[in-house]
Amino acid sequence: MSMVIPAIAPRLMASVTEPEPAVAIRMLVAACLDQSPALRLRQPEVKQLFARFVAALMRERTDALEAIACSVEKQINALSSRPFTPRQVRRILGITNQERLSWTRDGRLQQTGTILNNQRGQKFRVPVYCAERIGWLSQNPDMIETWRDEDARILTHEDLSDAALSS
Repeated sequence: MSMVIPAIAPRLMASVTEPEPAVAIRMLVAACLDQSPALRLRQPEVKQLFARFVAALMRERTDALEAIACSVEKQINALSSRPFTPRQVRRILGITNQERLSWTRDGRLQQTGTILNNQRGQKFRVPVYCAERIGWLSQNPDMIETWRDEDARILTHEDLSDAALSS
């Protein structure tokens, strides 16, 4: 289940009346990043969304601020639950493609679905992984190490079994 970041739009609108609106907005960005590991992994995109609001504020486009604040909130919520591709999972978790495939097969890394990718006219499906789960794993690298240790024990056990059979 995806985490919904509560009440961004009203907090953005309230920041306008602060003596230092930019500081209040920076604090809101930090709060959003603290609430969601998935958002923290997409920090540049989050900051870009908030920058749209700050740009409108600096241009004194007060008529558009509320609409932009609502748009930022919707996009932040969508971003917090957008799944990660295999390439992103490998980069975020620091794992190999072989580990990702093995852990997907045995259920430790669960796919949440697929997306249709269109590259040079060729359409193909790419598996995607839950943003919250990948965010949690990125904050708990000891889990990845535990999985690696389990895999090494299994391989060692299989090697010993193979050696016993060939003797």
